[in-house]
Amino acid sequence: MTQTPNIQAADTFLRHVHGTGPIIEEVAWADPEAVFLPLAEQDGALWLDSSDTEHQAARYSFIASAPYDTLRFADWQAREGFAALNQALQPHDDLWDGLPAEIDAQVPPWRGGAAGLFGYDLAYGLEALPPNEAPFAVDELHVPALVHGLYDTVLAFDHAQRRLFIIATGLPEDSAAARSDKARSAIEQWKQRLVGVPSDSLPPPPAADLAAPLDSNFTQDGFCTAVRDTVKAILAGDLFQANITQCFTTQLAAADSGFAFYRRLRRTSPAPFAAYCNFGGFALASASPERFLQAAEGVIETRPIKGTAPRHPQTAQDEAIAAALQASEKNRAENVMIVDLLRNDLAKSCEDASIKVPHLCRLESFSNVHHLVSTVQGRLADGKTALDALQAAFPGGSITGAPKIRSMQHIAEMESCRRGPSYGAIAWLGFDGAMDSNIIIRTAIVKQHHLRFHVGGGIVADSQPLAEYEETLNKARGLLAALGVNAADLTAAEKRKTGQSR
Repeated sequence: MTQTPNIQAADTFLRHVHGTGPIIEEVAWADPEAVFLPLAEQDGALWLDSSDTEHQAARYSFIASAPYDTLRFADWQAREGFAALNQALQPHDDLWDGLPAEIDAQVPPWRGGAAGLFGYDLAYGLEALPPNEAPFAVDELHVPALVHGLYDTVLAFDHAQRRLFIIATGLPEDSAAARSDKARSAIEQWKQRLVGVPSDSLPPPPAADLAAPLDSNFTQDGFCTAVRDTVKAILAGDLFQANITQCFTTQLAAADSGFAFYRRLRRTSPAPFAAYCNFGGFALASASPERFLQAAEGVIETRPIKGTAPRHPQTAQDEAIAAALQASEKNRAENVMIVDLLRNDLAKSCEDASIKVPHLCRLESFSNVHHLVSTVQGRLADGKTALDALQAAFPGGSITGAPKIRSMQHIAEMESCRRGPSYGAIAWLGFDGAMDSNIIIRTAIVKQHHLRFHVGGGIVADSQPLAEYEETLNKARGLLAALGVNAADLTAAEKRKTGQSR
């Protein structure tokens, strides 16, 4: 339908009252960390935090709390969960129809909708695995595999322009008038909360305090054995690549908290797809550098990471490490293999012949590591939603392997504990069909002060076991630093255990 835009300016701030009821109001900039701090312990509070604001994909951050509904499903209910989420979003897919172009160009892309967790273990409800091929690892967490809140109001931060918007849809009210009334109320509540919130960054949180030493489900020797077994399976023609991980666990002290850990993590390991999500009973603290799927204007994009090398504090050595990574045939082959897998995954939901790879094995550098990153794009086919594409491609090929289902079976045999949320995705999904999501890597799961995280890498035919083990520690550097643990100390301890330090 045709709408007349209602655009007002107050102190140069944008304000738009949409014809279907939602309201967008710009307010003075506030530091996202300071805004989220009083919300962090609330069930359903999410901070989708582009903490590495220098990265090209890190322009926007979002804060949402108090969802008007929450969907929770176990792994075996995966298909039911995806269907329920689609059903919750689609009745409002025309909510932003007719948004004036000058508003659309200024306002960040998530304008209310669903946000939350797609845990890795949903794969076992999505794939038709026979009972005797179910995962062998133990589930120690006992948390839902899919948790998504439905959010009527979002705080949207544009880091590039240093602008802050309150976007209130007024849902789940039925009429435009009722939605508009609810949206006005939500905006006023948020404006009251923002009074006195500083615009400058907060000082760092207290240092880590652990109540238990860091432990892993693998010794160094045990992980190296798992790598050798995976290489044997590859050479036997059983699979081409599999991502094998180790799981670290510890206990935060009573005075520490999951959010304090995240505040340290975003400083030690800033990342474009970082997040802190409180799901009630457990939380995720993520420093993910990897996008899973993004949807915008009918185009789906994924950016798989394969190929890792540690950063060096000296510029010359760091540049040499980066050059060696770019020249590595092993890392390039590993990346290209996953690109091919993801092209096939996207083809399940995209128009014929629309899949393209604009960037292959491009170097991207983060605070602790260099990565090779590729970009794969496709255009959604008629009748397919962004969520359909995510379901068809889940879990991400970069953290499973190829062929995907066989690699997942092999992973379950090698790893002694279930992945749970790890290596799934944190995502937001707009009522308008837009979406963005990460791969849950460099991410800690916090449950009642118990903290755990997985780190791993793709194993291919020429993988060297000790090098693969050391790569997991390189990837864990930011997480370890946020816990006050030095990766070099872990390596030395393992050498002493195995009698190598002589």
